[in-house]
Amino acid sequence: MKKLVLLICFLVLVSPKIYSQLLADDFDYPVGDLAGNGVPPWTAITPSAADLNVVSGSLTFPNYAYGMGIGNSVNILSVSGGEDDTRLLSSAQTTDVYSSFLIQITSVTAGDYFYCLNGLPGGNFSRVYARTAGAGLFNLGIEKSSGTVVYAATAFSIPTTYLVIVKYSFIPGTTNDEMSLFVYAPTDVVPATEPAPLVSIATTALTDPTSLDRVQIRQGTAGTVLLFDGLAVTSSWDNSVLPVELSSFTSVINNRDVTLNWSTSTEVNNSGFDIERSSNGTWSKVGNVSGNGTTNSAMNYSYTDRGLTSGNYSYRLKQIDFNGNFEYFNLSNEVNIGVPAAYELSQNYPNPFNPSTSISFNIPTDGIVSLKLFDMSGKEVSTLVNEVKTAGYYSVNFNAANLTSGIYFYELRADNFSAVKKMMLVK
Repeated sequence: MKKLVLLICFLVLVSPKIYSQLLADDFDYPVGDLAGNGVPPWTAITPSAADLNVVSGSLTFPNYAYGMGIGNSVNILSVSGGEDDTRLLSSAQTTDVYSSFLIQITSVTAGDYFYCLNGLPGGNFSRVYARTAGAGLFNLGIEKSSGTVVYAATAFSIPTTYLVIVKYSFIPGTTNDEMSLFVYAPTDVVPATEPAPLVSIATTALTDPTSLDRVQIRQGTAGTVLLFDGLAVTSSWDNSVLPVELSSFTSVINNRDVTLNWSTSTEVNNSGFDIERSSNGTWSKVGNVSGNGTTNSAMNYSYTDRGLTSGNYSYRLKQIDFNGNFEYFNLSNEVNIGVPAAYELSQNYPNPFNPSTSISFNIPTDGIVSLKLFDMSGKEVSTLVNEVKTAGYYSVNFNAANLTSGIYFYELRADNFSAVKKMMLVK
């Protein structure tokens, strides 16, 4: 199914419009305090015991790049003395700013704001409010800073997930900037060009900021409780096709190696894929595969992650376009590397080597493991392993900077098993 992205543009040489992504956040942080988990990039305005907390699970929205189920979400509460958190944009802005995000309101009473932009010389601008519109319903509104809140007449349903877009427009002058609000339900189609807003506001009573440089998520005290997710801030409106349409993403296990295979049906401006792996909730890059730029033909890709130890692993692709914009694709299944069926000592790699090499071995049962290095005369020159090991796959990195060039032997002993292999150090 073709996915559409809101607020992602591509650099097109024949067009004067150049995409500028100012911020993107799927709140892919550990569960807990947002500022505590995300420093950087999030910071607390006034640290409080009533933290803004990341909670497990994410909001999703059809065809929205930041609503694809990546990461977690933020639980915004109605609480006295609640902590508010901010995050800087990539640069201060003096032209149009579009903020898009997902909300799922679970409780609302009197009007209160939960999101805004911050600017210079100071103050909250483009505040977004929620208030009750009757049982199970709410209205959304906007306010410049501390003026009149203008609510849309449309009533929205609790607890439906909505895509909200708020635009701040810098207008020449000192007191006449404008704000606009757009709201989309999951059944709506986000238009390719900017439509008329649901509601807009322009006031001459309040001073305009000279620039906008950060976003703020806020906890009030007027009864508004909601989940907040999929935040993106850009300088233009667009819902261009995602850079890559992925048609499949699978994995194959061979002993301690995992081969990832994926296919695309179309690609636009695709620089390539970073392959990322997680075994404890923390993602790290393990490789990269180049993309095919722009093509309407199906493309197949593969990457093998080698030499893993026993355990459970998750994988995802970080697809990056030539402008640095990116999106994630998660492998649907978890990969399990089990324990080997037999003892095995592998040839070191690289071999010959200078000065470092890696030695891999397999242990099918728990027990004392010894891995030692000997010279040509049979003299022991190094003990690499001498301890109890649980069953699994292992690799040991050996640095021979202090040894002279020549032939060496390494021996693995475990239970009643022993094996010897030869290595060559060339300096």
